[in-house]
Amino acid sequence: MKCGVLLLSLLFTSFIDIEAFTSRTQKQATRSHSESAAKASSNTIQYANKCSDSETSSQSEEGNNNMTAADTMLFGRFKILASQIFHKTEHSFALVNLRPLVPGHVLVVSNRIAPLLDDLHDHEYDDLWKTVRKVQRALKTKYNCDAFNVAVQDGESAGQSVPHVHIHILPRYRGDLKRNDDIYDHLEMWAPREEDSQKKKRLEVPDDSERRDRTLDEMAEEASIYQSLMKQSE
Repeated sequence: MKCGVLLLSLLFTSFIDIEAFTSRTQKQATRSHSESAAKASSNTIQYANKCSDSETSSQSEEGNNNMTAADTMLFGRFKILASQIFHKTEHSFALVNLRPLVPGHVLVVSNRIAPLLDDLHDHEYDDLWKTVRKVQRALKTKYNCDAFNVAVQDGESAGQSVPHVHIHILPRYRGDLKRNDDIYDHLEMWAPREEDSQKKKRLEVPDDSERRDRTLDEMAEEASIYQSLMKQSE
């Protein structure tokens, strides 16, 4: 009888030890699985963040490139970099000159490529001349000049070297040129590139001694013709 009880006791104790061992093993497996899952999740997050950072960096670089392209303007067939443009409006921009005739010689250009002033819409035309005035004020502050040449070569026959509406603004001072009208000769021969300048023909203008004053009747007759034309265009 005692042997039977002892045997049952040993069997019960062994069963309890096996169950405890099984429980510990399951807990360790669960904890190991959780740790592996957490590590895998962490790795996934780190990879996702890395991909996100890489994508953001790529988008940032692409955005910068787009910004540069957007700020680049065309002056006829010439590409003007953003670094050369110092003022922009909705319809005009102002740029520094590749070959300035005097310090502060700049250009104001219409955003839309149009060869002639008359090709501009009214709002573009108004914006262009308002920009000219604004640029003049800025240049006067910079150069403390007392005058300006504001010039337009409206068409190829007038000496326009780039078929795109543009206005020359040149700060001037009393006595800065030996012969004041020389500035017009310089403007006539101006071109963005030396080779373009060499192709231009100089306008032959009669000497002052060869020119005569017209009579009042001659001028009145001419004014009358223009007056009629202006009425027709209204």
